[in-house]
Amino acid sequence: MKNNVSRTEERQVITKEFADTLTGRKPPPYLRLHDPVQKALVEYAAGGEIQKQAGMPEYCERMIHFWREVSLAGMPRAGRSMDECYALLFESTFDLAEAETNWALRVLADRSTSELPTGALNKLASHTARGSIKHSDIVRAFSEIYAPWRETDQNWHNEIYIAFGGEVWFCVAVLLVARVDEAHALWPFRCALAQSSCNGWRDRHRLHARLIREAPQRALDTPRIQSMAHPMLRLARLKYHEASIEQTQVLRFLNAQCIKQRFESEEDCFGSDLTLAQWARDARQWATNMLDAEPEACQELFHEARERALDRTRSFYRQHLGSHPAYVDSLDATAALIKWAKKRRGFEYSQYRAQGWEFVVEIVDAALWLGWLFPSRPVRDEASKIEDGFVG
Repeated sequence: MKNNVSRTEERQVITKEFADTLTGRKPPPYLRLHDPVQKALVEYAAGGEIQKQAGMPEYCERMIHFWREVSLAGMPRAGRSMDECYALLFESTFDLAEAETNWALRVLADRSTSELPTGALNKLASHTARGSIKHSDIVRAFSEIYAPWRETDQNWHNEIYIAFGGEVWFCVAVLLVARVDEAHALWPFRCALAQSSCNGWRDRHRLHARLIREAPQRALDTPRIQSMAHPMLRLARLKYHEASIEQTQVLRFLNAQCIKQRFESEEDCFGSDLTLAQWARDARQWATNMLDAEPEACQELFHEARERALDRTRSFYRQHLGSHPAYVDSLDATAALIKWAKKRRGFEYSQYRAQGWEFVVEIVDAALWLGWLFPSRPVRDEASKIEDGFVG
């Protein structure tokens, strides 16, 4: 395992979409024009009609990156799924406006009071609980707003219509940041949203949602080689502190595994528990090998994590794997970790691509730390167990 990884971990995974970008392919693969929603937004943005509709140029310019990430994630966008999309869109725009207040002011600069979406703002506020606000509260608010409309208007079951309809909530979020001050009746609402924004909308554990939410901010200053990297690597980069030793080592392993798995497209993924067990086994053995081959790097990793966090992590493994985790073989350990991860996220199976990628990242993270903290001690031939089949 050690030699197999070392031959690939210095190479960088390049998706075919990014390779096509390097060759100058038109239209740029980043825009995902094979998705009808993205195609409609891009074509509208390139046409002359967009300049006649207030707010749409700014909406398309920044939120095309939001909808691109939704498309890549494989998230459903129509029907009841629109509530989640609109909640993420509203939060994404609010974060963007908070980070770029001058931009937010320019978006509304030429709008009269009568042109502002005050009705939509009041409706959203009236459906949102007072006090502390979290992402699920905003999803619920959109569900209450749109549920009656979906029963009578089929447009709300059309993904393209929904993408264009998001412009009103884009403007509502900008309005809240740029025009709602201490004298405004909705100032407490705006303050509650700002507090929630600072706390990641109390939704930080969902990495793929963060990737979608942060896309309009990151897109303009993130190199294409990073923004078009395989999403599994991008999720892992987001999970850890930037430039930390932990981030470096996890990305190093995942990069090698993507090459080994022959991932080519940014959409590549797998849904097999057998494959996941193999990745977890490889991760644990890779971490164990690293203890012998790179002891100084491991010591730096442990120092960075701090002893209190390491003690909590050791307790976690003892809780889920028993009093001697080092002697639990990797397949049994993987089964226990899968059970934990499924319970943690609240549903049995991944419902779209991004959830699958995130699930792999969580399992790999747990398997790597198992190898670092409890170097594996062979109990039986795991290759024979794999041949027998594995069901998590």
